[in-house]
Amino acid sequence: MQDQKRPVYEDIKIDTAFRKISPRSIGFHIWRIQHDHVETLPKEQYGTFYDECTYVIYAASLTGTGCDKNTINREIKTAGAAIERNIHFWLGANISPERSKSAAYKIIELDLHLDHKTTQFRESQGHEGIRFLSYFKDDGIVVHSGSDASSTPAEPRLYQISGTAPQRCIQQKTISWQCFNSGQVMILQTATIVFVWIGRSTGSVERIFGIRMGERLQKLHSIAEVAIVDDGYEQSMSIARKDVWNAYLNLAKRFVKPMPLTPTAGGGDTLLKLYQCDTVNGVFRVELVKTGTLEQADLYGRDSIYIVDYFPSAIWIWIGRSSHKQNRAEAMRHVRGYVIKKGYPASTPVARVIDGLEPAEFVSLFPTWVSADINGNTVKGLSEKFDALTLIQRPRMAAKIQLMDDGSGDMTVYQIGLDEVKEIPLKYAKTFYSGNCYAVHYEVACSTENANGSLPNSIRNVVYLWCGLNAPPEHRTLGEAFLNELCDHLKKNVVQVRITEGMEPPHFLQIFKGALIVLNAQDPSLEQGGGVVNLRKYPTSFVLKVVGNTTYTCKAVQVSSKTLYYPEDCYILKAPDNEVWIWCGQYSTGDSREMAKSIASQLGEYNLVMEGNETDEFFNSVGEKFLKQLKKTTAAGNIIMPAVQMNVAQTWDHSVIGLYRCQLLEEGKPTLRQIFGFTQRDLRPDSVFLLDAGNIVYAWVGEQTLPEERVQCWDLAKQLIASHPVQRDTAMPIATVRQGEEPITFVGFFDSWDKKYYETCALYENLRTAIEYPNGVGAGGRIPGAPIPVPRSSVRSDDGSSDDFDRYQKYPLDMLRGDPANLPASVNPTRKEIHLTHDDFVTVFSMTYHEFEELPKWKQVELKKQKKLF
Repeated sequence: MQDQKRPVYEDIKIDTAFRKISPRSIGFHIWRIQHDHVETLPKEQYGTFYDECTYVIYAASLTGTGCDKNTINREIKTAGAAIERNIHFWLGANISPERSKSAAYKIIELDLHLDHKTTQFRESQGHEGIRFLSYFKDDGIVVHSGSDASSTPAEPRLYQISGTAPQRCIQQKTISWQCFNSGQVMILQTATIVFVWIGRSTGSVERIFGIRMGERLQKLHSIAEVAIVDDGYEQSMSIARKDVWNAYLNLAKRFVKPMPLTPTAGGGDTLLKLYQCDTVNGVFRVELVKTGTLEQADLYGRDSIYIVDYFPSAIWIWIGRSSHKQNRAEAMRHVRGYVIKKGYPASTPVARVIDGLEPAEFVSLFPTWVSADINGNTVKGLSEKFDALTLIQRPRMAAKIQLMDDGSGDMTVYQIGLDEVKEIPLKYAKTFYSGNCYAVHYEVACSTENANGSLPNSIRNVVYLWCGLNAPPEHRTLGEAFLNELCDHLKKNVVQVRITEGMEPPHFLQIFKGALIVLNAQDPSLEQGGGVVNLRKYPTSFVLKVVGNTTYTCKAVQVSSKTLYYPEDCYILKAPDNEVWIWCGQYSTGDSREMAKSIASQLGEYNLVMEGNETDEFFNSVGEKFLKQLKKTTAAGNIIMPAVQMNVAQTWDHSVIGLYRCQLLEEGKPTLRQIFGFTQRDLRPDSVFLLDAGNIVYAWVGEQTLPEERVQCWDLAKQLIASHPVQRDTAMPIATVRQGEEPITFVGFFDSWDKKYYETCALYENLRTAIEYPNGVGAGGRIPGAPIPVPRSSVRSDDGSSDDFDRYQKYPLDMLRGDPANLPASVNPTRKEIHLTHDDFVTVFSMTYHEFEELPKWKQVELKKQKKLF
C-alpha cells in the first residue's frame, strides 16, 4: 500500500533554493532545512551545525578532483567534461522525526533537479562518512546545542573536541565532570575566560585544534583571555582562574574517566553481502545472492537494484542506469527500511549510487573495476610504457610505476643464515633460493635529481628484505633484525622494505635489471664456511618461466615438470648435459624474448628455439619430460590460461589509494582512521600513517611518534591489509618511510609536496607559548614554578620504569585505595602511586612525583603504606 504522505514522483516540485544551482556547475553549497522552507547558509557558516537541525550539503567537482567547503562555484562549459555530484543530508543527534522527513523529501527534489546523476549519503552526527568529513578538514566541524544561536546562553558552555581529520567541537548539554575523559580536549567558555583543558592522552593534532578553537570562541564572543589547563594539573592554575573554574566545575568533585576504547576501524571480521532487490505489488523485497568477495560483474542488469551490505561501515544501494526514476527517488527510503529490518543502529551510514557514477568508496569494495560513464562508454586506462629515467622527473609517474630511479646505483646482497649473514659477490647475486632470506642494500643513483635540483629523492638508501616462500620463520626474524641494524648504521635517508617471494615491487626487480632468478629449495652454498658466499652451485637441470617483459616487471621463476607450457611465454631450460636453451612460445613478444636472453646469459652460452621449429638437438638435450608437457599443452587446447601477472601500471587508481592515521589506545590497541581526499598536511609529526597504494603499503613515521608506535608500524600495515574489504595477500610489500626522508615513489601519491612544510608546520608548544607568554614574559596564569606536562600522544601501562609519569593512565584516589581485585589490569599493585594525577600526588604525599623518586626505596614504601597505596 502506498504511503499517502509521500509525494508522488510526478508531482514533486523543486524548491527555488535548489533551482539556482546549475547542473553543469561545480561548487559547494549547504542548506538548513526548516519546517516550511530551505535556508541557504552563507559561506562563513560552513562547518557550523546545530544538533536539532537537518542540513543538505551538495558538493560537485570535476571527476577525479577534490572538493571541499572552499571550492569556488563556477559553470563548466567544456563539452563532455564529467562532473561528480554528491548530496549529503546531515541529521543532528537531537533531531525531531518531522525535520528528518523534511530533509529526506528535499534531497529527492535536489536529486530530481540534477537528473538523478548524483550519489546520496545519509550522515548522522558523530557517525559521518570520510567524504563528508573531508570537506571540513581546514577548520573542523562545530556542533552547537539547539536549533539556532539563541537556543542556549553564550556562556557558560562546555565543548568537547573529538575525532580526527577533521576534529569536531561538540557543545555538551550539561557542564559536568561526567563529560570529561583523558582522551579528549575540552573547552569551558565563561564570560571572562575561555579554558582549554588538555586531556593527558591527547595528541598534538587535538591540542592544536583545541587551542585554535578556543581562540575562535574568544574572538567570536569578545572574551578577555584564553587559558590552558592540563589534565591532572588543575591546581597549578592561578587563584583567580581557579575561582572562575570552580564556579562551574568544582575541583573538589573532579572526576576524569580514562580514555575510552574505540573499536578498530574496518573490522577484520566484516563480511560483504550482496542482495538483489525488486518491488512486488508495492512491497520492496531483497534476496541474498552472494557473500564474501564481490566482482563488478555481480552487478548486472541495467534496470536492476542491489544492496551491498558492509555493516557497520556502510550500506549501499546500487541503481541500474535504466531503472525507473521512481526507483532512484525512493532508493534511500528503501535502504533505510533495510537497515531497520536488519536491526542495525539508526546511525548506520547509508548511500545511494547510480550505475556508471560509482564513487571511490564504493569502487574500493571490489578487487577490480572498469570505469564507465553514464552512457556505458568504457574509460580506458593507461597502457603506455614508461622509461624509468624520465619517470624520475615526474614524481606522480614515479609513484604510479613504483620506480625511484633507473636501478643504476650500487647494490650489496646478503644471505641470511642462522649463524651468520654472508655477503654474496655481485656475479652470483642475481640468483635467489625460495628456501632462504636475503637482504639487499641499494644506494639510490644521484641521477634521480631533477635538472634544476628542485625535487631530488629525499633518500639515498633502500634496504630490502626478500623472504622465500619456503624460508624458515627464524630466518625471517633474523633478517628483520639485520635490516634494523643496517638502518641504524646508515642513520638517515633510508627506506626499509619487506617483501615476499612472488610479490616483488618494480624497483626491486629494476635493480636486478629484470634478471632475477628464483630457484626452489635452499641454497647449497649456505653449508660453506667463511663469511662470503663465493660459489654458486646450480641444480643439474631445471626449467625457468620468464615472467614480465620489462626490466621492472621481469624475473625468472623455477617451475616443476608438471607445469603446462603456454605459447604466450618464454622458458629457459638448463638440460642435464649442461646446455642452456630458451624456448619461446609462438605468441611470445619480442620484449619477453629479449628479457629471456638477458637472464639466460647468466647461466652461460644459450640456444634459442621457437615453438614449432624445435630441432632434434633440442629434444635430445632437454629430454622426454619437456616433450610430454608440450604435447599435453597442445592437447589441452590451451584452455587453462596462465595466471595474469599484476600489471603495476593498472594499480594507479585513486579508488584504491587510501591514507590511514594510526593511534595506540589505552591498552596499546591500535585503531586506523581513513582520511579521504588526503594531502601532505594530513601527515602529522606525532603519528604513524599508512598509505595503501593497492600493490604496496607505506608506513610513514612522524618524527614525534613514540617508540612503541614505531615498532608496531609493520603489524599495523598487515592489519590494514587483512581488514580490507577486498581479500588481498598479506605478504604484499610493506615499506617504512620516515618524516623528511620520503622517496618520490611515496611523494608522487600526493597532488603537491613541499619539502619545507614541516619547518613551518604549527607546533603545539609554539601555540601554547604564544598564549601563555604573549610578550615573552609572565607565568601564563599558573602558580610560579608549577610544572608543565610534556606533550604525549599515548598512554602506557606500568613497565617498571620510573620516567614519563604523565604517560601512565590515571585513576581516582579512592579506586587506587580500594580492593586490589577491582584495579584495572594495567595497574601494578606495588606502584599505584604512578597512576595518581599530579594534583592528587602532591595532595597525598606533599611533594611532586620526581621529589618522591629521589627518596630511598624503603622510605617510598613506608610512605605508600601510610597513605594506603601499597
